[in-house]
Amino acid sequence: MLFIESGADRVSARRIAAAAGVDPSLVRYYFGSLEALLEEALRPSDDLIAPYVRIRELPVEERGAALVDAALHTWEHPVGSTIMRWVTVTSDHDSTAYKRFSEAAPQHWMGALPEGTPADEVDIRNSLVGAALGGIAITRYIWRMEPIASMSRETVVALHGPVVQGFLTGPLPDVPAVASAPAA
Repeated sequence: MLFIESGADRVSARRIAAAAGVDPSLVRYYFGSLEALLEEALRPSDDLIAPYVRIRELPVEERGAALVDAALHTWEHPVGSTIMRWVTVTSDHDSTAYKRFSEAAPQHWMGALPEGTPADEVDIRNSLVGAALGGIAITRYIWRMEPIASMSRETVVALHGPVVQGFLTGPLPDVPAVASAPAA
């Protein structure tokens, strides 16, 4: 995928068309813009989203483990893994990757938050969940740090599910209000 190799900010319709063996006008005709093409390329398939959708149907106390399992499913899926590696590797220098991921990712796990979560806790809890899932993914799939890299999926879920559950439903310590702003 050219977006992965070159960065979304550096890919042209001509290069995409050449790689696909089609006329560049077809890229614009079918997608309208490179942004729309990127949107389509990053749109997760139903089999990637299904585990996240099912989380909403689970009892609240089972959602932490289910969320960890869904994240592992994403990283172990061929397309999901490609997308996640791209976002992980490029988001520090590719504003498009960062923007798309930071807008989309929390939508997948927001359904895990229990109904009635105080509005002033939603962003904090989503950030904590993102940090936990990102940490698991980086240590397991990018750094391949042992022993987590070779643990069974069930073991990773058993160890990390309660932590994520705490971020979803546990008490939060009294902390000063935090502004929602991207890190510098």
